[in-house]
Order: sequence, then structure tokens, then C-alpha cells
Amino acid sequence: MSTIWRRYRSALGLAMVVSAVLGIFCGLALYLAGNADYRAQAGWGGFVYWVILGGGLGAGTGLAGVLGGVVGVVIWDRGLRRSSVARIRIGTTGAALGAALPWVVVAVAVGPGWWPFPFGVAILVALVTAVLARIILSRAERRQDGDVVEFRFNV
Repeated sequence: MSTIWRRYRSALGLAMVVSAVLGIFCGLALYLAGNADYRAQAGWGGFVYWVILGGGLGAGTGLAGVLGGVVGVVIWDRGLRRSSVARIRIGTTGAALGAALPWVVVAVAVGPGWWPFPFGVAILVALVTAVLARIILSRAERRQDGDVVEFRFNV
């Protein structure tokens, strides 16, 4: 486990920061897309509420994605003996499933009448998480392999 921590600690930190920032932007978008009367009445309190709510949901979803990716890598390749491509694939899959899982739980908890929204959010979160996890894990693996660290998609 300590080998995995040493290899991926900067990638895990980056994933948490990126997820919180994306959540803040989503909260800001919800505030700005809302009713003009609401914005006028809510003022700075409404702005702060939506930004904090978005950041909290983004960080929580990011944490679930990070845990899913770590669990996937630990279960699949604990000793880091497989190829980096296999770790990137299982880490990406685990992160996407981990990020979507809390939203699926919310969907089951609220009942069938509300299923379209949380399931839609779960699908969107899984897709965004898969793309970001692929980029971040590819970057971390290239750093360990001694290559130049840059954002390339030909892994």
C-alpha cells in the first residue's frame, strides 16, 4: 500500500482539487442560471450558498472517485507488477464507478419518481471522472516511467 501511496499521492491530491473546483464552477453555474428575482433577493448569501454547496458536492464526489480508483488498483494490482496501461484502465474504471456510486445510492433512496435526475447526474459524473482519471493516471504513470510529463492521450 505504501508503494501505491508514493506513486499516486500527487495524482490523488490533484484529483481532489480538480473535483472541488469543478463543483464550485457547477454551483456558480446553477446560481447564474437561476431566476433573476432569486439572485436579486438572495444577494451574496445565495451566491455563497451555491458556491459552497457545489464545492462540497464536488469534493465529496471526488473523494468517492479517488477511493474507487485506489480500491480498483489495490484489488487488481497490489504489488504494481502489471503494466501501467492495466493500472490506468482499472484505476479509471474504479474512479468512474466510485464517483457514480453515491449518486446511485441517492437515486435509490429518493424513490422511482425522482430517478431521472440522480441517475443522470451519476452518468455525467462517471463520464467526467473517467476522462479526468485517465488524464491524471496517465500523467502519474509517465512520471514513474521516467518520461516527460505532459498531457498526451496516446496511452
